[in-house]
Amino acid sequence: MKPVIVSRFLLLFLGCGLIIAACEKEEERIWGDVTAGFLIADEEDLNAPAEVRFINRSKNAETYHWTFPKGRIMRQGVITSDSVTTAIQPERVYYSFPGDYEATLRITADGEEKVVNRIFTVKKPHPRIVHYPEGIVYDDTVTFKVEFFEYPGMEDQVTYSWDLGNGEFSEDPNPATTYNPPGIYTVQLELFDGVETLYTSRDLNVQAEIAKTLYFTNAMNQSLYKKMLYSDTDLPHEDLGVDVGLHPLSVSVHRERIVINVAGENIRFAPVETPADGYIFTTNLQGGNRWTITSTGADHDYRDDPFAGTVGPDGMVYWVDRFQGGRRIHYSEQDADYPEPYVFHEASEGTDLAIAIGVASAYGWTDGAVRIVGGELWYSKHGTGRGLYRFTTSGEYLGKFDNLFDIKIRSFEVDQENGKIYLSVNQAAGGYDPCIYVCNIDGSDIRLIDPLTDFSMQGGEAERTYVTDIVVDADGGYIYYPFRHEVDWNYLGELVGDGSQSGIRRWKIDGSEDPEFYVTGVIPFGIGIDHVKR
Repeated sequence: MKPVIVSRFLLLFLGCGLIIAACEKEEERIWGDVTAGFLIADEEDLNAPAEVRFINRSKNAETYHWTFPKGRIMRQGVITSDSVTTAIQPERVYYSFPGDYEATLRITADGEEKVVNRIFTVKKPHPRIVHYPEGIVYDDTVTFKVEFFEYPGMEDQVTYSWDLGNGEFSEDPNPATTYNPPGIYTVQLELFDGVETLYTSRDLNVQAEIAKTLYFTNAMNQSLYKKMLYSDTDLPHEDLGVDVGLHPLSVSVHRERIVINVAGENIRFAPVETPADGYIFTTNLQGGNRWTITSTGADHDYRDDPFAGTVGPDGMVYWVDRFQGGRRIHYSEQDADYPEPYVFHEASEGTDLAIAIGVASAYGWTDGAVRIVGGELWYSKHGTGRGLYRFTTSGEYLGKFDNLFDIKIRSFEVDQENGKIYLSVNQAAGGYDPCIYVCNIDGSDIRLIDPLTDFSMQGGEAERTYVTDIVVDADGGYIYYPFRHEVDWNYLGELVGDGSQSGIRRWKIDGSEDPEFYVTGVIPFGIGIDHVKR
């Protein structure tokens, strides 16, 4: 009887197992129906050539299959030859011509397939008049051009008829003229693009004086400020009323937008499980039309929070965290998933990068700053690391600066016009103490600019926050950098003073003047400059 009893027990056990498995599978079904769907970002405003963002809204699917006839899928900003992908969501899809297009998404779940497709239109953009310089002063020469969709093979058929608004007319593609007196002038263009005749116009504000703009943050009220860099008039700085958080380590200006990297509340080394709270956001130049580009979120810890960064000419935002490497995303993204490091993060013992650098291991070297220089990505290390390195923007290692290899470079800025690099060193190494320095663009002839006496040493020995941003105005003849005095901001990152000893310092790049305060009464972290005179 025992074998029978055992067999029944086994059958009962197996049956329960089958029931449990079935219940578990049923529970999987209960938590949500399978749906297929997607949205097209800015669907009503797609102009050729267009980089279209498709947003997956499907639920509980197991596999995805996207098809984009006549489209080309982009990966890390590069246009591929692919029109099909099984990714959950494509980065973007490129369409070179105006027209109607179709996109299809197929999903599967439990062996069943659902299909959804959308028809959308990529329009021919309306012609847009642009001029150089962007800011116009009376009696300065202004050159015009028009941005429009150019049909391949029809370039010779394009004609232009300009009314420059000051009594002058032209049929040149790029006419030039001057304006006097200051005031509002209207430029009009009749354009034949090879297919049809189009009309466009633009009002010009010709001014008596224009200037670049300095943007900087203030830890006292966690707000963003601006100051016009007029040559003859010194106006006070202005609070834009933009909440920038406690540690906005970088401020960048790209076209009509400001991009700010916020590292979050915790920028000191902490337990790995410390939650992330950093983000990158953008506003217009007046502080309005704000959106979050990306944020670390619940899937990351504090080590991933965005530290120093920059924006390239193509609108890609590049940044680093503590030591995990460089990330990038386009500034136009909104609430996008936080990207993984794609460049210079693999530097442990025996890797190609460590060998190229010339060290046994660079694992854990603290990240400094990134800049786009002549189409390359330059990247520094500080704290546990050292040196300045060159990469392609896609991540291939190009070389290092031998003269800077032993220096711990927290941040830097490159002055291509004068062939200089400006460095902030936040830990003594290689014979250089924490200070601001200048050297030639090849790293030679390193000279002291500012000893930064009594600068707040916020952070630990290997992670001093120090100077995270430097900007250069080569035309105006100065570099600008933040200064947080230890009596205002202590080593724990706490407000302990009234800000009277802190502010924005500047140094005349021809060396004819000692460093001086340009703005006082603020406690700044990130600083950026709008090079367009407005």
